[in-house]
Amino acid sequence: MTRKYTRKQVTERLRAQIEKGRPLLMFGAGIGLTAKCAEQGGADLIGIYSTGKLRMMGLPSLMAWLPYGDANHHLLEMAHDMLPIVKDTPCIAGIGAHDPLLDVGALLDKVMEMGFAGITNEPFVGLYGSWFAEQLEAAGIGFSREVDLIAAAHARDIFTVAWVFTPEEARAMAKAGADVIGAMIGVTVGGMSGASQSMGLEEATRQVKSILEAAREVNPGVIVLTHGGPFKDVETAEYSIIHSGADGYAAGSSGERLPTESSVVALTKKYKEMRLR
Repeated sequence: MTRKYTRKQVTERLRAQIEKGRPLLMFGAGIGLTAKCAEQGGADLIGIYSTGKLRMMGLPSLMAWLPYGDANHHLLEMAHDMLPIVKDTPCIAGIGAHDPLLDVGALLDKVMEMGFAGITNEPFVGLYGSWFAEQLEAAGIGFSREVDLIAAAHARDIFTVAWVFTPEEARAMAKAGADVIGAMIGVTVGGMSGASQSMGLEEATRQVKSILEAAREVNPGVIVLTHGGPFKDVETAEYSIIHSGADGYAAGSSGERLPTESSVVALTKKYKEMRLR
């Protein structure tokens, strides 16, 4: 079973990397193999959440935002298979906060007992766009429930990663006590099931910077990671960090889906080039 960590221990591990001048990497894993490889490669955190499961099933991550599955059920299934594989790296549980029938406190207790080191708000309603997000909020199942999730975890002294899309959301999550703010630019571009287009690299990085500045108005010490949109590989991730002042990068599709797709396709083609005797 994954080694358990306190919020203080996880935070200290991350800050030790920052003090050494090393960017942080949160690796989103949908299967045990990529989690195992990410740990061997030195990932600082491993995120386990429903979008990872879907993308490694060959489905678009966006399926997690449609009414065809239970994100929290997926999380618990994945945890059973993946937590024993990761030996030392803190694992972060992606919790869907919007179900009005969900006992958030009970689920928080359960995932921590299972061996997770922290939690994050995934899926998140920011991806729906402002109009639908406003309707969800009016119905009592919107972004405020994600803020309440982070606040509830913080009250239990659980390490938290909070995904946000705007400076306003960043301020709210920083006030709720988030240890890490994930500056989300949207679905990662590229590959078989990624976004077909995104804002430009410079514009996306400026958006990250505005999110970072808003979060640090509330908590100057909050850690900020970049993710999504045009940040699809090492070069674009590094650009986003350097030009925004962020502390690191969160790899999802860029960490497992995109390299898997390209490597398997290329290798299959090479096998098909073999000659018969």
